[in-house]
Formats: sequence, C-alpha cells, structure tokens
Amino acid sequence: MSAVTSPRFDFADLGALTDLYPLLARMRAQEPVHFAPQLNGWVTTRYADAVAALRDPALTSQRLALIVQYQLRHSDPAIAKDFERICFQQMLFRDGGAHHRLRVLGNRGFTPSVLDRARPMIEGVVNDLLDKVQARGHMDAIADFAQPLPAVAIAELFGIPASDRDLFQTWSDDVAKFFGGTHGDPATDGRACNDGALALEDYFLRLIETRRRAPGHDLVSLLIAGQAEGKLSAEEVCAQCILILIAGHVTTIDQMGNALSAFLHHPAQWERLRADPALIGSAVEEAIRYDPAAPFTHRIALKETQLGGKTVAPGDVVYVGLAAGNRDPVAFANPDTFDIARAPNEHLSFAVGPHVCLGAGLARRELAIGLAALARRMPHLRPAAEPPRRRCESLVFRGFHSLPVAF
Repeated sequence: MSAVTSPRFDFADLGALTDLYPLLARMRAQEPVHFAPQLNGWVTTRYADAVAALRDPALTSQRLALIVQYQLRHSDPAIAKDFERICFQQMLFRDGGAHHRLRVLGNRGFTPSVLDRARPMIEGVVNDLLDKVQARGHMDAIADFAQPLPAVAIAELFGIPASDRDLFQTWSDDVAKFFGGTHGDPATDGRACNDGALALEDYFLRLIETRRRAPGHDLVSLLIAGQAEGKLSAEEVCAQCILILIAGHVTTIDQMGNALSAFLHHPAQWERLRADPALIGSAVEEAIRYDPAAPFTHRIALKETQLGGKTVAPGDVVYVGLAAGNRDPVAFANPDTFDIARAPNEHLSFAVGPHVCLGAGLARRELAIGLAALARRMPHLRPAAEPPRRRCESLVFRGFHSLPVAF
C-alpha cells in the first residue's frame, strides 16, 4: 500500500477526537482523502467523497474479519470467533442479494404503521423518566434520560421483560465497545464482546422459539412472520435481532446526548424550539447533522478504485467521514452553525445507498418525542456545574459518558 502520509492528522490523540471537528476541517482543507497510519486506512472528509464511497460497489461492507484482526492487533482472532460468526449473518455486513434478503426481513419491523403504534409507548417512557427527576432540578442527561429511553423503547418493541433490560445494556455495550475500536486491553475487550454476543444469541434463539409457539405483536413475532418468505434460518433471524437491538439503542443514546449538548452550547436555539414546538422535526435533523452518533463507517476495497483523486488498493480500509461530510461548506451553508430551522438538510448521518440506516425512523421519533418533552417540561435546561465527560474512544461511536444538566 503506497500513500503519502502526514503526521499532522493524529487519530490516536484522544484530545483531537474530543474536539473532532477542527481536525476534520483541517484535513478537508489540506488533504480531503488522507491515509492515516494510526488507522491503517483512508479517511474521507468531503460530502461528495462520502457519497461516492457509500455507493461504490468496489467498496464492500463485508469487513468483519478485518475489523476483528485490527481490533485484536496481535491477539488470537479466535478470541472473537463467535462474535464474528454471529455478525457475519447480519445485514450490516452483507452486500448484494444476501443483504437485500436480510434487509427485506428487517423492514417489516420499521414500517410507518409499526412506528406509529410505538409512539404512545415512547411518550410514556419519556414522561416516566422525566417524572423521576423533575422535582430534583438536576440530572445526568445520559444516565437518567438518554440511556434508559432507547433501551426501554427497543426492549418494549421486542417484548423483552423489564427484568432483563440491564443484561441487554451490558451485553450490547460490550459488543459495541469492541466493534467501535477499543483503547483498553484488546484481548480482554475481545473476550467480553464474544461473551456478550453469545449471551445475546442464546437469549434471542430462546425468545424466537417462544414467539413461534405463541406469536404476538412484538418485533420478534413480525420477523418470524417474514422468516419463511425470506427463506431465513432461525440463526439469521436471531442475528438481525441482535443487530437491531444494539444499533437501536447504543447509537440513539449517543445521539440524544449529542443533541442535548448542542442545545446547551446554543441556548438561543433551545429558546427558539421552546417558543415554536413546530420546529421539532427540523431541530432533530439539525442535531443529527451537527454532531452525529456515528462519525464514521468503514468500507473495504474489493478492487482498486479511485476516491477523491487517490488510488485505493484492494484490501484497503476506508473510513467514510459522515460527520465530516455534514460539515462540508460545499454541501451546507455555514456548516459549523447550529440552526434548527436549516432547510434543506440532506445530512449523511444515516448514510446513503443500500445500507441507509434501517432504524432511522425509530431514532427520529425517539429524539423528537424526547426533545419536545424536555423543551416543554424543562424550558430552562442548562449545563450543571459539574463538567460533562465525552465518550470518543473510537471514530465509530461518539457520545457522552455523562452530561450533567440543571433545570
């Protein structure tokens, strides 16, 4: 692999990842498609290059083996063999006909009618969470709100008992931490990820069998109903359940925290939303554009291809810059301005092309219902004295460990 390298873009610097956007802006101006030695891969920062990469058939989503190899570094890849086996059956890591077959099954659970039926449940969860903290006058917006909201909502959609939700949070966090790129001990985190994936598989295989005998109106029952049509195995249905569960709450936790942080830093926009609740739809889109929960997604080159004037060789990894593309001044006027009435707003945060985010509709509803309730019930939301703690240990997931607020 030959490339001109530059030490000025340091993706191993946690300080740079904390304040990510100046780094991305410098790269966009100086070398918009850049080979980063710390990542052993290419990084894109322009909107057009991100779209091209996501639509390029030469760049595949079948990247699991490389991710495992990279995350484990010099450790035995067998540490994560079950994680790799389970995830290989997920639509996220398949292309072409195999992806389409699995995607059709997943679409059953996210139709507008299914999401509309979920609205009262989401509203109930939001109000219950806010009832617990309203009189206190302060909360950690992550632990008290952003984290339990999507976790409870997705569990309700699956029909998972409340007593099991903490287990799912732990298992999902262990998988997501490894997938996103660990800064801890690779072998330890790889084993935790593998154990989490196995635990999720065992749980969902048993749940699928239970729903097959006694179907209901939950997401698992909907997926089972489409199993025969798609000629899917029980293991494939199980793998999609695991994907939906993890993606359906891990990234939404981060996106809610990122949205609230944007409002805390732009109090005039919070007042604007409070004064005009009809702006909630465009406010959600702007929050998703301004600081997305998934700043990057990976692709791997199947064959030599051109990207932004650079030659990407077979086997090269491409980190497609979704967040960077969202701040590209060619695509967005005043891209560093947080404007909740921005229109149009064709952001990249849910990707484009065949792998556009399946759960985008659910995420939008949760964010809209949650932010609208906060604006209505806590109009004077503001930062608390205790500083927030960013979660940016990888390029794939970006959020907060904690976000203390007062109201």
